[in-house]
Amino acid sequence: MPFDLELLTSTPDIRTVAPVHARLVCALRYTHIARQRRKFCCRELGDKLGTDEAVHPFMVFLDEVGRAWPEPISLNPPCQPRMSYDEMLLVDCATAAAKNDRASFDDFLRDMAPEATRRPIWNAARRLMAALYTN
Repeated sequence: MPFDLELLTSTPDIRTVAPVHARLVCALRYTHIARQRRKFCCRELGDKLGTDEAVHPFMVFLDEVGRAWPEPISLNPPCQPRMSYDEMLLVDCATAAAKNDRASFDDFLRDMAPEATRRPIWNAARRLMAALYTN
């Protein structure tokens, strides 16, 4: 069987993932671009997330991730349907938090962040996913 490099380097298409995952990626991309253009709007972010109640937990999650990430978070442009590796990792972390799967969450981040740094991300991800799933 030949080695398929494209399969190894491929990331999910946001048009094919669970809606909550696509909303998270769209919210990440929206926030980044809106901040750059100084046109950030909580109401628009709430629309991307599917609920206004998730805006504050999302912003806390982003803040904690931003503090912990060893380099700037890599996001794809809004027109790109494929997730970046960082987007995929953040979705995986949020999914683990939604499932209360701390072991998987830690496995995703262990190589890049010590436990003391992962804990606030875990707590923020739990609050974010609770807000997304209760609305």
